Amino acid sequence: MRSEVALVTSSDHYHGVRNCLKPFKKHIISSLAKISTVVIKINLVITRTPAYNNGVELATTPIAAVRSFIDFILPLHKGKIIIAEEAAWGDTKEGFKMYRFAELAEQNARIELLDLKDDETIIKKISYPEGELELPFSKTLPEACFLVSIVRPKTHCSVGMTAGVKNVLVGAIQKYSMRKKIHRGKHIHDIMASIADFVYPTFTIVDGTIGMQDGGPVRGKEIKAGWVLSSFDALAADSLTTYLMGFDAHDIGYLNLLKDKGAGLMYPDKGIEIIGEKPENLITPFKPHRNYNKIKVWR
Repeated sequence: MRSEVALVTSSDHYHGVRNCLKPFKKHIISSLAKISTVVIKINLVITRTPAYNNGVELATTPIAAVRSFIDFILPLHKGKIIIAEEAAWGDTKEGFKMYRFAELAEQNARIELLDLKDDETIIKKISYPEGELELPFSKTLPEACFLVSIVRPKTHCSVGMTAGVKNVLVGAIQKYSMRKKIHRGKHIHDIMASIADFVYPTFTIVDGTIGMQDGGPVRGKEIKAGWVLSSFDALAADSLTTYLMGFDAHDIGYLNLLKDKGAGLMYPDKGIEIIGEKPENLITPFKPHRNYNKIKVWR
């Protein structure tokens, strides 16, 4: 097995994302040729009381990163582009307006916004060591032929770090109350690994131009990490992200469980080829969440 991850330095979201897409242009063209719809899962956690830090809404996917990806694929893809999310706190539609995603849809008729709480629901039984859960999921994300996860890297109070994988696995669950249920206890890692059996990112972009450290995923602080990465292997992307954040991927339970399931490669597996910058030159240690020492005892 072999995976490629593009890694570039970045001082602004738009150009950083565009530069990390260039190595995959042929692969993206061939993938888009087979489909009619691209689904972009953004991360828009809170809309009621935005977590602004020096004018940056750190909890949300940067609008410039999404715009950059869309501008890149518009000449390559003649079908529909759906930007999808269900905010955990607050009204998603207001969030689309507040963070200017609505502007993208207004500027091009092929771009649509989807509040996942309005999506058709499918019920899945999720098995984990203590039993089984029935959870409601958005139908659009599992059925997407090309599902893109675009996020900024953040520390996390329950799992240590969050990036492209968790954005999809947990974000596909409808209703905040159901998402909250799986965040209790260590079995969140097993639950997420089970969810990956039927919904998983096709392509991942982690925009570390500016990340969130310390009190993530909502009330953390800004860190200018200065890199962007992308990959068709979401596990390779997120595990490299973990490394660049200064953490050990072996401390992040769900990443290890996904590796055990064969979902992808985990950095620094020998099968991962880094295109661009050397990762060791771009490590920017994120201050971990105060729960980190407890979180890493997940086994």
